[in-house]
Amino acid sequence: MNWADLQVLLAFQREGTLQKTAVKLGIDISTVSRRLRSLETDLGSTVIENVSGRLVLTSYGEQAARTAEAMEAESENLPRSVKDSEKLLSGVLRIALLDLVVFFHADLINAFTVRYPQIALELVSGTTRMHSLTRREADVAIRIAKQPDETLVGMRAVHSKYAVYAHTSIANQSYASLGELPWIGWDAAVNARVTDAWMERHIPTRQVRYRVNSPIAQFLMTEAGSGACILPIVYAERSDKLVKISDVLSGFDTDLWLLTHRDLRRNARVQAFFDHFYQGLAPFR
Repeated sequence: MNWADLQVLLAFQREGTLQKTAVKLGIDISTVSRRLRSLETDLGSTVIENVSGRLVLTSYGEQAARTAEAMEAESENLPRSVKDSEKLLSGVLRIALLDLVVFFHADLINAFTVRYPQIALELVSGTTRMHSLTRREADVAIRIAKQPDETLVGMRAVHSKYAVYAHTSIANQSYASLGELPWIGWDAAVNARVTDAWMERHIPTRQVRYRVNSPIAQFLMTEAGSGACILPIVYAERSDKLVKISDVLSGFDTDLWLLTHRDLRRNARVQAFFDHFYQGLAPFR
């Protein structure tokens, strides 16, 4: 049975004539008649009859119209029911993430708590240690990686390429090669193998003025003019203080992943967070 046909029947009950029904629905009379005949075929019974030259609902038609009215009411209540169910989500959700994610997406995190006020978020950030989802040190992890651990499930939210950036005051200097500029590198504890290997080939050790263990520290110090740095393009391009001073670097591509343990993949709080964050990251894709 076609819901659109039931809507035509309901409109006829309310308007009283085929002409008024057609006007109400923005279709022609022949379409109204065809929809009603289609409904009668599906139901196997007549829903409209001619009484003294006037079309009226049969008793079966009245019953069908009451059913259509109830369905209409349920469809109108659906958005409200969804919102009510969202309010019912409660409890604690522990999220492991980089401080870079907090810095750039604090608005998304805050919007989640506004949407789900009964869910308390515990954010574990600002550390190079990777919290284990397997040992339940966190429910959700937002990680930058080429490929996540195969024991985890989730979705790739943002893809990023990398390039060298510097503050305009450094970018405007006269230099023959990138190795002549001051640089910001990674602390050895981070074990940033790809970046470290590239810098060993292209940047003299004496030019590395700072080493940090935090992505946001790199970003902010680059913005402050402390040195050149390899940064994710998707974020660096959002700063009016930074200038890209290299081509896209080969082999640096990474992805931002939303991850959880397999046992939690159907957890309502986790799914709500995944859906909210993935949709919110759309401008970065």
